[in-house]
Amino acid sequence: MENIIITFDDNQKREYPSGVTLKEVLIDYDTKDEIVCAKFNNHVISLNEPITRNGSLVLFGINDSFGNRVYEKGLTFLFVVCAKQILPDAEIRIRHSIDRGVFFEVNGKFDSESVNEIKKLMKDKISKKIPFVRVETTLDEAITYFKNVKRYDKVSTLFYAKSSYVTLYRLDDVYDYILGDLPADTSILKYFDLTLIPDKGIILRYPSIYDNGKILKYTHHEQYFNSIDEYLNWAKILNISSVGELNDAIVSSKKGEIIHLSEAIQDFRLHEIAKQIADNKEMKFVLISGPSSSGKTTSARKLSLYLKTLGLNPVPVSLDDYFLNREDTPLTEDGKYDFESLRAIDIKLFNNQMSKLLKGNKILAPTFDFVEGKKVFDKTLQMKENDVLVIEGLHALSEELLADIPKKKKFKIYISPLVYINIDDDNRINLTDIRLLRRMTRDSRTRGYSPSHTLNSWKDVRKGEEKHVFQYQDNADVIFNTFLVYELAVLKAYAEPLLHQVKDDDPEYLTAKRLIKLLSLVLPIPSEDVPAVSILREFIGGSYFE
Repeated sequence: MENIIITFDDNQKREYPSGVTLKEVLIDYDTKDEIVCAKFNNHVISLNEPITRNGSLVLFGINDSFGNRVYEKGLTFLFVVCAKQILPDAEIRIRHSIDRGVFFEVNGKFDSESVNEIKKLMKDKISKKIPFVRVETTLDEAITYFKNVKRYDKVSTLFYAKSSYVTLYRLDDVYDYILGDLPADTSILKYFDLTLIPDKGIILRYPSIYDNGKILKYTHHEQYFNSIDEYLNWAKILNISSVGELNDAIVSSKKGEIIHLSEAIQDFRLHEIAKQIADNKEMKFVLISGPSSSGKTTSARKLSLYLKTLGLNPVPVSLDDYFLNREDTPLTEDGKYDFESLRAIDIKLFNNQMSKLLKGNKILAPTFDFVEGKKVFDKTLQMKENDVLVIEGLHALSEELLADIPKKKKFKIYISPLVYINIDDDNRINLTDIRLLRRMTRDSRTRGYSPSHTLNSWKDVRKGEEKHVFQYQDNADVIFNTFLVYELAVLKAYAEPLLHQVKDDDPEYLTAKRLIKLLSLVLPIPSEDVPAVSILREFIGGSYFE
């Protein structure tokens, strides 16, 4: 039998008989991680797939972002199959991520006992090593199947598919359309937990790459959870809860209505927040934070406009201007400047100057010179009676900032695009993907960065957010959603050509391919009708605030 040579990601080369499976390769390969899947010559393969030619092999475990995503997809499919067996009369829909897990809305009768039964059934199927069978079929056959089983959410999504063929997955006797790759079988899905949210649904939790593969005790973020519920009502107002329904509205020549109604709903909420601030006469500090590419800059400026209409004078302050001088900036473990650390901020100076402003004193505030890497004190500030400081920055919600300022004088806003539509009832749109598409579009337009550069740097951005942003979301007085129901349809024209620049030998190819697949499900909307004051303009260009 002919032999092949496999090169591993640590540059080891080993010889195997042609047709060897990944599972067989792993028998004599020393790895501490449990392997979920792999890529061979930059294409995903499962544990049971034969390898018949020379090439490079990269292994993905639960602690790799790609492997973790495959794990989540497999676990989600397994959960849905088991939940519908235990709760046959209930409607079960995937909604959103929360606290290292995914929330499933359950419309029907369920309780802690039924949750335990689902968990028991999942463990039973895991022990039986049931394969996830990949099935290639025609689009017409897939649509006919989903009509027969009354899965009209799938029919709606697939109706607009461009290809004549589609990939389904089968577990037991259940077929599903899954956007993404799955493990070879259920045996890998050993680590999970279920959390009951009474009268709401069930949270499916799994190991996180940010917690060393552990499943931590569930923490319920009440305000975040309720905010998601509130924004789900926006979907009802717009009558769009899935990509298929968005496409229906687009082909019905309702593009303008979708855009303007989405913007109106969002602006109304921002005006409500401005009124909350204005109604409290003692409020002097508005602090705004959120993860990368959330639209913080535009949101802060729009909020300032609304505050002006209510008789206040908003004064912008950027935390970035309070960076320590470059030579004093802390370093990461690999010796790079850690600009995302709270310790990169001159906290003492910031707190001292804000306290002086509150007392009516005049200060000389800094502007940070990013070229020279130092603060330049060139702005004179003094608060007047109707002034409100609008402070925007990564660490704006940290308790170490303005610690000596009374709580009643501070109003904290957490900003993020909370996605309230799904692909269908089993496939969610990840909010980090929305932010990544926004960032890639803006990076290309304003900084000339290649798509590969943005995709490659994203993992470091995410690490910083996990460490410095998300832990403070519960400190917020309100959560403001910057997601627009139509934005994927507009971003499509900007992001798709960029993603196609990522070639199949690029390390970021799999991420680019996944995002291309997501965008392929959405019909395009031209950007001409997007208002100049829209948050989306911060990323695609043409903003009134630029």
